[in-house]
Amino acid sequence: MYIKGSFLGLILFLNGLFSLAQAQAQAQDKDKVLSIDTFIPYVSTVPANKDQIVGLHLRERVLESTQKNTAKGTKPEVVLFVHGGFSPSTVAYDLNHKDFSWMANLAKDGFDTFALTMTAYGSSPRPYMDDPCNVDPKQQSILIPHILKAPCAPHYPYKLVSSQTEWDEVEAAVRYIRKIRGVDKINLVGWSTGTPRIGGFAAQHPEMVKRIVFLAPAPFFENDKPPVTFPEPGSPVLLQTRERLEGERWMADVKCSDQIDDADIRDVMWRELMLVEGAGANWIPGGVMRAPNRMNYGWRENVPKIKAPTLILLGEFDNFEARHDAWKALTVEKKAFLKVACGSHYLQYERQRPVVFKATKEWFKYGTINGKDSGYYSADSKGVIQ
Repeated sequence: MYIKGSFLGLILFLNGLFSLAQAQAQAQDKDKVLSIDTFIPYVSTVPANKDQIVGLHLRERVLESTQKNTAKGTKPEVVLFVHGGFSPSTVAYDLNHKDFSWMANLAKDGFDTFALTMTAYGSSPRPYMDDPCNVDPKQQSILIPHILKAPCAPHYPYKLVSSQTEWDEVEAAVRYIRKIRGVDKINLVGWSTGTPRIGGFAAQHPEMVKRIVFLAPAPFFENDKPPVTFPEPGSPVLLQTRERLEGERWMADVKCSDQIDDADIRDVMWRELMLVEGAGANWIPGGVMRAPNRMNYGWRENVPKIKAPTLILLGEFDNFEARHDAWKALTVEKKAFLKVACGSHYLQYERQRPVVFKATKEWFKYGTINGKDSGYYSADSKGVIQ
C-alpha cells in the first residue's frame, strides 16, 4: 500500500540518504554487489500499532550490472529472504564477514535479492519493546540487577505479533518488490520461523510465488488455531542471551570436528546482532537479543496448500525428525529435500554453507536439485550431493 503524507516523505528522505551514501561508496568499484536499504511504507496490522503508518526495513543486494540491465527491461530472478525468530534478515542472510552473505552470493550470480526485516526486529518498528517491564516475566531475571532492580508487570500485557500480521507484512514486501521490478512472481527463502511466515503467505497467494526454499523448517505448532482472544494476553518481548544462542541452540549441535570453519564467526555474528539490536544491546553486559512474543498458528494447515515448487534444506543435527514434518506434509508435485551432513540449525554460518548457496541457486534458476525437479537427496561431509 502506498501512502501520501509527512511520514512517507520522511521514509523517502531516509531512503534517499541510504542510496546516496551507498552509491558514492560504490562508484569506484567495477560491477560491485550493491547494498540498498529502503523502508516500505505500510499500514500496520499489529495490534500494538494497528492502523499506524510504519516503515518496514528492506535490504537489496544486487550487482550494479544487474541493476542497470533491469532498468533497460531485463528481468532477473528476484528473491525475497524472510528471517526467523530472533535474528533480523540483515544478519541472517547478509552477514558482513568474508563469504558468509547468502544474499551477496546469489547476487554475484545475477539474482536480485531482497531481505525483509519484520516488525519487532532490527530497524523495523518495535512497539513497546524498549520497556524492560514488557519482557516475559519468566525471563526478567536476566535483566536483574542491570536494567531492572526487581520484577515488574508488563505495561502492555499482550503478545505482540501474530501469524496473520506477519503474513500481511510478507505480502506488503512482495507486492512492493513486484511493482518496482515489474515481475508477477518472486522466489522466497525462509529460515526456521521464517518458514511458516513465507509458507503461510505462499499458501494464501500462490499467484505471486515462483519457487520456495525452506532452510530448517519450523516444527509444527502445538496449537494450529488462532487465539480465541486477540491479542492474546501475555507480554510482548522475549529474550535470548549469547550463552543460550551459542551453547544451547548452536554448539550443542556441532558434532563434526570441522563443522565450523571460521574461528571468528560467533564473535562476528553476535557483534552484528548487537549493532542492530537497539535497547537490548545495553540492558546487560554484552547485550541481549529481543524478539516478539508471537501468536503462532496455521503452519500445519498451510503446508499442504503450498503450490510453488519447494526445496527443503536441513542439517543432519538440527532436530531432524520434528523439522522433517514439513516435508511429509507437502503435497506439491515438485518438491525436493536435501539433508546436509555435519550441519546444525546455523548451516549458513558453517563449513557446509556452499551447499546451501549452490542448491538455492540451482533451484531458483532451473527448479532442480542435482538436475532433478523432485526427490530426496543428501550432501556428504564434503558437500557432494547424491
